[in-house]
Amino acid sequence: MGGRPRCERHDLLWFAAAILSLCATTPAAAAGTATARHQQPEASSMTVHVPIPMTTLAEPYASIHQTLTAHRNSHKDWVALGGGTGFLKYRVWPGEQSSTTTGVRLLSQSSFPFGVEYAKQINGTVTKIADCGQQDASTGTGRLSVTLATTLTQGRAYTLLPASSVTAVEANRPCRLSEQGVDTAPLMAQVYRSELQGILPTVDRKAGALVTLKPAVAQVWKDLQEPLLLDEAEGVWLQLNPEAIGPAGIETLSGTPTAGYGVTARPTVVRGTKPLSRPLALPDLQSQFHDDGFHVAFALQVPIEEANQRLREAVVGQEWSLGVGTIKIVGATLYPLGNQVGVELILRGLLPLTLRLKGTPAYDESTGRILFRDVDYTIKERTPATDLAEEWLHEPLRNELAGRLVFPVREELDLMRQALEKGLNRNLTGGRLRGTVSRLSLEALTVQTANLSVRFKTEGMLHYDAHADIAAP
Repeated sequence: MGGRPRCERHDLLWFAAAILSLCATTPAAAAGTATARHQQPEASSMTVHVPIPMTTLAEPYASIHQTLTAHRNSHKDWVALGGGTGFLKYRVWPGEQSSTTTGVRLLSQSSFPFGVEYAKQINGTVTKIADCGQQDASTGTGRLSVTLATTLTQGRAYTLLPASSVTAVEANRPCRLSEQGVDTAPLMAQVYRSELQGILPTVDRKAGALVTLKPAVAQVWKDLQEPLLLDEAEGVWLQLNPEAIGPAGIETLSGTPTAGYGVTARPTVVRGTKPLSRPLALPDLQSQFHDDGFHVAFALQVPIEEANQRLREAVVGQEWSLGVGTIKIVGATLYPLGNQVGVELILRGLLPLTLRLKGTPAYDESTGRILFRDVDYTIKERTPATDLAEEWLHEPLRNELAGRLVFPVREELDLMRQALEKGLNRNLTGGRLRGTVSRLSLEALTVQTANLSVRFKTEGMLHYDAHADIAAP
């Protein structure tokens, strides 16, 4: 006791390593029962992306001009111009049609010849007085170029709601009336735009009826109920436990428009044999979805006998110098202290005594270390010699222990984070699971009568990218 006791830092790190190793490598005492479930798992969020079959959706817009012409021909109506000062009929000849996807919009482009009949009201009767392009597509016809833009929103019952507008109708070639020689192409462009805009709601409803995403989402929902094996050697499983689903908007994924669905789940981690899946039917779509990110908190429990054995293997036999002699650890036992960690150390050497240490573990995210706050100790067997040493050494020894009981765990947590992230990226029946774990932190470490409990929390993002053809008719 001639100098201030000094314990080597690597000795204390052995103790930290022992505690941490219990979290990752100790088998469960019973299959599937090593996960603490003291409360309902916290709600978590993930997003499902279902590719939209744009080819199927584009079909009604590819034939819209034939549909409009057939409607016009069946009614044989004249289109009144300028409050009845003139009348017009038109016919559309087959032309070129294409569709492209720009972002989340479908663009339908058409270019086709047209012909026109022009009439006036004479003696109360609408009488034709001139025409152009009525004989065939190559004789005297004008030409229009038309562009339609269709945007998509999500409807109830896993449907799509297309909404289209006419973005351009341009006259590319004149159509001159046989008698007057007047070019009717500008007038035809105005008339055709108006009539096309009038028929678009009907075509939108037809297009929306061609595509239903419910079977695709049902397959994804079924996949999400299957337990995911994260670590085969340790038998660690992740159960996502989806419980609700809502619309998450239309967006592009790798250039493909997809319908997003936000899933609310309550994930848990289970160790042991594969848990049973939950055959929960796909629920009705909720009105909205709020993305809080994917996170799961889980506590691993280790039987106290095994925890003590691993602790003794790590620290018993370690010794350090006090300047005038050494102290050697010959025994170590964990004991419960509520929210604190208690360790009883049996020391031999210069000071043969038993110390009961206690401290409150806390994880410092910024430094990636476990700190022990409120560290203190008591001497179990008191003698005049220990009382004297206690009088002079208690405060400096307590401060020394408080400063040295700092254990870097970022590397271990990063390894766990990488293992978890690897398990979240895999192929499933209906697509691929794609996850990132941005943070994995240690929330609590407590000693209980029957076990050692270590609680972790992860934060990140989880996506399910469905196969490209999953929603194809």
